[in-house]
Amino acid sequence: MKNIITIWKKELKDTIRDRRTLMAMIILPMFLMPLIIIGMGWFIEAQVEKAEEQIVQVAVENIDAAPAFMQVMDQHEKITTVDFNGNIQEAVKNDEYLAGIIIPDNFNQLIETQGKIEIVIVRNSINTDSSTAVSRIAEGVTSYNNLVLAGRFSEQGIEASILNSVVIQPEDVATEKEVGGFGLGFLLPLFIILWSVIGGQYTAVDVSAGEKERKTLESLLLTPVKRLDIVFGKFLAVSTTALISVVVALSSLYAAISIFGFGDFGAGTGVSGELNFSIDLNAVLIMFGISILLVLMFSAMQLSISIFAKSYKEAQSYIGPSYLVVILPTVLVNTLPNFKPETWFFAIPVVNAIMLFKEVLIGVYDVSHIITTIVSLLICSIIVIFIATKIYSKEGILFRD
Repeated sequence: MKNIITIWKKELKDTIRDRRTLMAMIILPMFLMPLIIIGMGWFIEAQVEKAEEQIVQVAVENIDAAPAFMQVMDQHEKITTVDFNGNIQEAVKNDEYLAGIIIPDNFNQLIETQGKIEIVIVRNSINTDSSTAVSRIAEGVTSYNNLVLAGRFSEQGIEASILNSVVIQPEDVATEKEVGGFGLGFLLPLFIILWSVIGGQYTAVDVSAGEKERKTLESLLLTPVKRLDIVFGKFLAVSTTALISVVVALSSLYAAISIFGFGDFGAGTGVSGELNFSIDLNAVLIMFGISILLVLMFSAMQLSISIFAKSYKEAQSYIGPSYLVVILPTVLVNTLPNFKPETWFFAIPVVNAIMLFKEVLIGVYDVSHIITTIVSLLICSIIVIFIATKIYSKEGILFRD
């Protein structure tokens, strides 16, 4: 144990002296990621406000066929209509207008005979502003329909208020804390997974491929220290730097949100921008415990991969693709709407951690899910650590040309 601690301290000291590692372990998680998240929230908020204030320009074909309808449309504060006689589809496709309306010639006749009227709304679905224009047009059509119905009811002596006999009063059964946890479920799992990998990457490369490149690995292996002690000392150093990165990243994110707010980031997740992101102590302990297991697993994987490389640069190219294996499950699980995983899903490494984080953040503590996740990650960590020790015992790998 003494030898392991000595090697661990030595590798940590070298890590602190390396600017690249220090940048990845402390500086980036402390400043860059909170800046991106908070900046993204403010950017989304600005875009939402811009979309709400935007006045859309709509081309109208056969505008004289429906003067009453056009009067209602022109009363909409966010719509400007233009009389258009050319190819309206081509004009919308070329973004000359955000949307178009084609009015039938017999519009007024159908109104008088109480017939069904079909107007064509031309839009460009790959232009988000065009979708905004269509929404505004739909609001104008709804206002005109209510006006026509009110007139018809009036002619028959029926109160127009009959149209509003049922009023929707929304009531959310989710608490503010649950809504806040749901919003954080889109961020915290990604942060924890990401920095579990990135935080220890440079240390893993430096203590393996870096030592091979500097020709110092041979002298270390010639010391009267067990090979297993050397592996565990290096492994603990990589795990420590990764865990520090996770803690720093989450602490800086929490501080940034507390100081600057969450912006309107919730607009992209379906929750309000003003979130109550307080987390229960039980959730914190569970997430921290799972984070440790993730760090152990990723650290052993990186150490095993890096030792195959002959140089620092080669090791980075080996580890790079591993990011996809880590990030893709996080993105996929986050984008699945109302996904209700069965218990066996929690046996899948990395995916289980993401799903468990999302559960505990909204206050759901399923014992079977927690135990399955812990056992799965623990088994994977032991297997990967065992593989790392076996790799370090093969001198053909350590000193390959």
